[in-house]
Amino acid sequence: MLVYDLEKRGQTPLYEYLYACIRDDILQGVLQAGEKLPSKRAMAKDHGIALITVENAYAQLMIEGYVTAKEKSGYFVNADMAQLHGWAGDDSAEASVRNEEIMHPQRKGNGEEAERHAIQRKITRETSHDCRLNQEAISKERTGDDLVDFSSSRLKRDAFPFATWTKLMRRVLDDREEAFLEKPESRGVPELREAIAKYLRKAKGLNVTADRIFVGPGTEYLHHLILQLVGSSRIVAVEDPGYKKVGQIYESHGMKCLHVPVDENGLIVDRLWNSNAKLVHLSPSHHFPTGCVMPIGRRRALLDWARTQGAYLLEDDYDSEFRFDGKPVPTLASLDDETVIYLNTFTKTLAPSIRIAYMVLPEKLKEQYEEKLSFYSGSVSSFEQYTLAAFIGEGYYERHVNRMRNYYRQQRMKILRALEESSLGSMVSVEEHSAGLHFILRVRAIKDDDAWLKELEGKGIRLQSVASYCYGGQARYRHQFVIYYSDLEERNLREAFEIMAETIIGSGQTVL
Repeated sequence: MLVYDLEKRGQTPLYEYLYACIRDDILQGVLQAGEKLPSKRAMAKDHGIALITVENAYAQLMIEGYVTAKEKSGYFVNADMAQLHGWAGDDSAEASVRNEEIMHPQRKGNGEEAERHAIQRKITRETSHDCRLNQEAISKERTGDDLVDFSSSRLKRDAFPFATWTKLMRRVLDDREEAFLEKPESRGVPELREAIAKYLRKAKGLNVTADRIFVGPGTEYLHHLILQLVGSSRIVAVEDPGYKKVGQIYESHGMKCLHVPVDENGLIVDRLWNSNAKLVHLSPSHHFPTGCVMPIGRRRALLDWARTQGAYLLEDDYDSEFRFDGKPVPTLASLDDETVIYLNTFTKTLAPSIRIAYMVLPEKLKEQYEEKLSFYSGSVSSFEQYTLAAFIGEGYYERHVNRMRNYYRQQRMKILRALEESSLGSMVSVEEHSAGLHFILRVRAIKDDDAWLKELEGKGIRLQSVASYCYGGQARYRHQFVIYYSDLEERNLREAFEIMAETIIGSGQTVL
């Protein structure tokens, strides 16, 4: 029996407090690897709470890899937790510090710590920001003859908050006349970096200061700076399958890319040992394109490798917070800010023309930047930076992303329902993780993926295979396709699904 004092939760939502209690017990070894948790009904009865509260808490523990569910047996602490307790010394003490606000919201610190606690208390299950999409370079633009383009990662056309943005631009013009005559700061204007820092503290649990945040005109520019800091002509590891453009950027700087396979738990850490890699690019909270989430055990193993090898992990946090169920998955950077470089962008959250991205550097790399690269001129328009700072700081950004999240949740449901009701529904299965703006469609009755894609393209339907994002091992991803749904018109979906079904039936292949 597990019984927790729920009266101590303060303003924290019940499911989040229960989740944190169980997680803390797992991290401290109170709950051992393989140990069975009480059933959902027993947990609800023992605490006098609703069953849905326990279900939400258990679901979040599963998403983050702390527990696993066995059919007709129940929930068990993940076997990886046995390795976790021996990782990096006094890990349980560190975990307790990180969980202090959720576990003891009534405790107050002073100064900066008190402010951080106050911000963290505001985190609720609805916290879900940044719907950035990972746009693959090989994706094709829609033509006028296309019926449906499942390969396009564009956002909804009328998503941008023009009225609000225009209002803020005018105010910035009135209030910042002098600033427009000054040279932009190398790392970004202080107002924007401070707004991002506050956003990260609230949405990500990242207790970062503005001086560790660097703003640039897109992630490609920031990659350029990172490579200068970690050193060129070295080995960098990238996910396979993954975002191919990243590998192209590294290779253009003379670096050798090590393509590390990905399984259902993300990048396989064992493949890194003896690799001599000094930088690893990955998206642990929502891998592209498979959508898998790296569980806590593997995250710890990855951090252990990085610390042992003196390497850095580049965490591309693409659309990880755009999660429809539960709360956002904690970032690697929140677990270790000494070895993790955190990277994100506003380009796809708001509009492609707003070329603003940012990174959070570990203290050591921040000092190296100040010594070696501070001579760089500011690369982003101050006008746009001040406007974005106001947009974030006054709460418009959060409301905008929440609105879009609700829209895309409904969009996803419509598409999945249309697929299920179509003739194609019986020929495919869907692999989706209640996050991001795409899912994987597995087709069970085709022999040649490329031939099928070519036939569909001739009928106005564009589709991209998962194998096309692979450097090697494409066979594992045969008959799997990426379905973007952020900019689809529902009226064309059913027709497209029927055409896709007809091409399978017309080929004479048997549906399994």
